[in-house]
Amino acid sequence: MGIEDGLPDDVRVVVEKSLPADASAFGLGAFAGTMFILSSYLAGWAPDVTWVTVALFYGGLGQFVAGMWQYKRNCVFSSTSFSTYGCFWLSLGLFYCFKLWGWLPADYDVSGAEAWFLVAFLLFNTYMLAAAFTLSVVNVVVFGLYELTLVLLIIGDFKGQPVDGGASWITAGGYVGVFTSVSAWYASFAVLFNGMVNREIMYLGKPLFSLKQE
Repeated sequence: MGIEDGLPDDVRVVVEKSLPADASAFGLGAFAGTMFILSSYLAGWAPDVTWVTVALFYGGLGQFVAGMWQYKRNCVFSSTSFSTYGCFWLSLGLFYCFKLWGWLPADYDVSGAEAWFLVAFLLFNTYMLAAAFTLSVVNVVVFGLYELTLVLLIIGDFKGQPVDGGASWITAGGYVGVFTSVSAWYASFAVLFNGMVNREIMYLGKPLFSLKQE
């Protein structure tokens, strides 16, 4: 709801704006579910290809659609993050399909390619993490844990470490990724529940700092 500008002082017109439903709960849930399955594989718990179809549809297409929905709500942060990470999962899943189908050259440096792929999204996640400090504590936790996950996986990929569940940077990244997914699931539930009751019951936290002018 909003107040129409430019009207006489004795006239107040309340304008109801029909906005799409908040897609943040769905987008965060899609990220959490996909991240959990991939991280379980990286930690050595889950089978190899379980995460691929989930990455293409739930994490990829699902998050991308959530991002487009958030653009309709004029939510810059969530629309940017969901759209970008939707493309991230689609790209990663398709790259892994190329690997499974044998479409990559025999001498192709898969680990090196994955490392540089993750570096690009680490840079993106870094400035999203910085922006998250102006939103809520929970946002900082989700993006902060994901930042650490990416760093661990990048180190492991540059070292050419396999996914075998042994003591390695990749395995450590899988474990931290599980914590990342749990934090994103919590954020998804908090947004969903708070939105349904129209007040904050599940903790999200205040912005850690604000750059907005009063």
